[in-house]
Amino acid sequence: MKNLFSVLPQDFFKPLVSRYRDQYADCLLAIYSSYKSEISYGVNRENIVATLTDYFNSRTDEISFGDDDGDFEKDARSKAQGTINYLRNCGWLDFEDEKNYVQNVLLTDNAVSFIRTMNEVIRNEETEYQGLISQIHAVLQNEELYSKPYQFILKNVAASTEQLVSSLKKLSISIKKHIDRQTKNKELNAVLELFATYNDEIVSKSLYRLKTSENVGRFRQSIKINLDKMLSTPQIMNDLVSGYMEIEQEENKDIAREKIVEIIVDVKSAFENLDKIIADIDRKNNHYMKNAAARAKFELSSGTNQEGKINSILRYLSEFSDDDEELDGDLFDVFSQKFISEESVKKVPEKKSYDAVASIQAAESLTREEKELRKKLLQDRQQLRIYRKKIEDFVSERFGSRNSFLASEIKIENRKDFETLIYIRLFAQSSRHYGVKRTTNRVRTNKAEFMDFEIVKKKIAGGKL
Repeated sequence: MKNLFSVLPQDFFKPLVSRYRDQYADCLLAIYSSYKSEISYGVNRENIVATLTDYFNSRTDEISFGDDDGDFEKDARSKAQGTINYLRNCGWLDFEDEKNYVQNVLLTDNAVSFIRTMNEVIRNEETEYQGLISQIHAVLQNEELYSKPYQFILKNVAASTEQLVSSLKKLSISIKKHIDRQTKNKELNAVLELFATYNDEIVSKSLYRLKTSENVGRFRQSIKINLDKMLSTPQIMNDLVSGYMEIEQEENKDIAREKIVEIIVDVKSAFENLDKIIADIDRKNNHYMKNAAARAKFELSSGTNQEGKINSILRYLSEFSDDDEELDGDLFDVFSQKFISEESVKKVPEKKSYDAVASIQAAESLTREEKELRKKLLQDRQQLRIYRKKIEDFVSERFGSRNSFLASEIKIENRKDFETLIYIRLFAQSSRHYGVKRTTNRVRTNKAEFMDFEIVKKKIAGGKL
């Protein structure tokens, strides 16, 4: 089995542990960024020198590349040239000479991997968990990719699953880090700041979706079915074995088959354990919130009550040094109160006496039918009392000196107006003051649509209206 230091050059980590590690790390990231627009990790040396010269021009610190710490480079271009040569000697860079006598600076393959990781650590970007699960599900569902199932499907599925599990475990570790950090001495503002930034740093939106609307359970069964299909279908299994032997350079067919089965079983197990990982994250999250809330409550404990005074004592003792000869005399006045106790101003409760009760009247028991009947009577009475009187007053007001008017004359601006129109039509049947006549005109407004009708006064005894 290969060892990391058997692959890397002996001085590979030397720039990152030297006294100028900040400068070297910045330079490596600057060199890496300069390759974004290139077709390879190789750029003309003069361009790299110009990039690093600009970097050192923005800094005032000195740097030395020799064994003698007193031999400092002060010119920015000299610092750039020295940095390139130093990184090359340590195995991060390499030189390539072109036919036109132009020298290119190349990043080694090991350097590319490490600098990419450095970038990820600095940015601390969150993995889009749901994107990974959707990708796995989509790849397994794509029938066109089964022409080469190992190259196009299983290899990508295994890599995405490993990234998903690793990212969730990383989130779990970061919660523990924040728990440890917030238990140290902090001011109230710092504690409240933790609450303000908590969702951004700990419980991410992606994780929230992973547990709710886009729960992993929606995809898990389908993923397991497709993985089992790979194991149970001879043609797919043979194609998987052939692909593994071709890509991984494995000559033994039996070993290749064992590896394929192992990969599929590992992916299935990973999806089975996702719920446990998410549950562990929730547990740590709840623990963190309780600790932060307790600390905030402690920080807010102040004033002249006993809890506040004890808080002040603990604060003072936490800052007390053995070099101090005496303590503050007011420190131990825990029971000295400067306000009136609530207990001393409480009103004395009056004692009440009650006469003996001769008898207790038994509650009237109603059947279900009687209850429904009473309920209906109350509803009808309420309806007559509230709505009928209002509607008749409204119609009388609209009549004025007229004997009739059209329903379309009533302006419909909201739902309440339309309900008034309905009640006018409904109560007309039993009203002694007005009636309605149908028309063939259909009314359409922005708020409603109905068949128009005429509202007329009713004649009373004596032939008068």
